[in-house]
Amino acid sequence: MMLTEKDILHFENHIEIKILEKFGIKIIGTKKKYGCIKKKEANEILKDFNIKDKILFSGYQTHSDNIQVIDNLSKTFFENTDGLLSSNKKAALLVKYADCLPIFIYDEKTDFFGAVHSGWEGSYKTIILKAISKIPNIDLNSINIVFGVGISCKNYEVQEDFYLKFKEKFSAEIIKASFKKDGDKYFFDNQLFNFLLLKDFGIPENKIFMNQLCTFENNTFHSYRRDKDKSGRNGAIIYKI
Repeated sequence: MMLTEKDILHFENHIEIKILEKFGIKIIGTKKKYGCIKKKEANEILKDFNIKDKILFSGYQTHSDNIQVIDNLSKTFFENTDGLLSSNKKAALLVKYADCLPIFIYDEKTDFFGAVHSGWEGSYKTIILKAISKIPNIDLNSINIVFGVGISCKNYEVQEDFYLKFKEKFSAEIIKASFKKDGDKYFFDNQLFNFLLLKDFGIPENKIFMNQLCTFENNTFHSYRRDKDKSGRNGAIIYKI
């Protein structure tokens, strides 16, 4: 399903995706105006977005498929970690990105929620499926997935060897839908790729929420492809209200 304008509220420094608020789940995405999320302290972030009585958890992201399940609240930062999961109401989970795709998870039955950082490497490694698989007593029909803001297909040109790498691993149907060819140029739709992975995995289509925003086109977000080394990082935060 596609998020509508009413599902995404725009503020000066951030957006809020409202689609899971009926479950008590808050999703925030920071904007370029807020600055680089990597340069912000945890207490500063919590204060700036009025996230009361929470502990912020994050990781040093390496485009891995490593997922940290948070049950002990004493450790708040994890090395070599691109995905976070918790069912603890005191936890707020943060991933950082600039064109890569943040993906949010909420399971209605167990109250587990999570966020993963899925650039092309994370997508290739199917990090979102590995994150979902860590939820105990999983029932795929109770899983909700929300895509944050990443780069759109038309702005994500890739090389032929990239295309061939994916072609060797994934089904012809997924490859045909996820890659567009224009002359000798290839373009990758990271959001659609993950949508199709999730659908094939067994997540109901009506519980996967896509959006049409693009970090590259929308100068209100950080974009590495657009700004190169001058780019900062956006933050994607999920927590239980």
